Amino acid sequence: MGIYNQELNLRTHISKHFHLHPKSIEHILKDYHVNSSLNHALVSSLKEKIIINLRNHKVWDRYSDEEIERLIEQELRNYIERSITSNQNLIARTNANKLYITIRYSGTVLLTIFLLIYTVYQVMEKDLYHSINNIQYIKRVIDPSDILLLLFIGIVSLLFTGPLLEKMYGSVKFLYLFFLPGCIVFPFQNGTIVELLFGCISGSIGFYLGLTVLRRRGITLNKVWMIWGYFCFYLALFYYKIGVLFDPFPLISASIIGLLLSIWIKPKVHVVK
Repeated sequence: MGIYNQELNLRTHISKHFHLHPKSIEHILKDYHVNSSLNHALVSSLKEKIIINLRNHKVWDRYSDEEIERLIEQELRNYIERSITSNQNLIARTNANKLYITIRYSGTVLLTIFLLIYTVYQVMEKDLYHSINNIQYIKRVIDPSDILLLLFIGIVSLLFTGPLLEKMYGSVKFLYLFFLPGCIVFPFQNGTIVELLFGCISGSIGFYLGLTVLRRRGITLNKVWMIWGYFCFYLALFYYKIGVLFDPFPLISASIIGLLLSIWIKPKVHVVK
């Protein structure tokens, strides 16, 4: 059994009385934030209110008014310090939340930055193929401007479709799900970054197809028709620009892989707006 401490009990009652006089506490806090010191008149008024309430209970008669006032001032200073610390923690959490909002699509941002750097590098080098590629057998060489256009449209596709998947699965899992279909079919393509990117986007098409079908399992993607419209546009543009290089089988395979992944892997969020 614990030891009864009457002074500690009195301090507790004083702290409770602070909540009974919110306007007085608010005025004291505002003045303290401005002047960095307690306003004697406001504190004295609060002390009188608390002492009157305490004197209604004879249990505190052994304490003089001076002792109670001293304890009130001590508890008031402790209360102010806790309020300042609480406000600082709230500000820190708010700033952390703002930072989180800024980088919450870190996977999409990382991929976009990589593609932009690669695009700039290829423009400077004027070589949109890997040095190990041998494309002499191809009947029609792709114009560099066409590949730049496809890279740009691919980046837009990533910005348009990536955040939804990243919100549902998280950044790390999103990167894994985005790259896996494209990397699996990449050896069966001509070995260009554009085709790798389109293989990854084809995997995303399969993923969105799976998520659209899986609505009955409680997964909802609002305005998914906009994404499907964009996919159709990108497919048509890719076929038009690639021409004889267009090979549908790796892309269909990537889409099937994405579809299977959407069935096997459970999302963290089931409703995405």
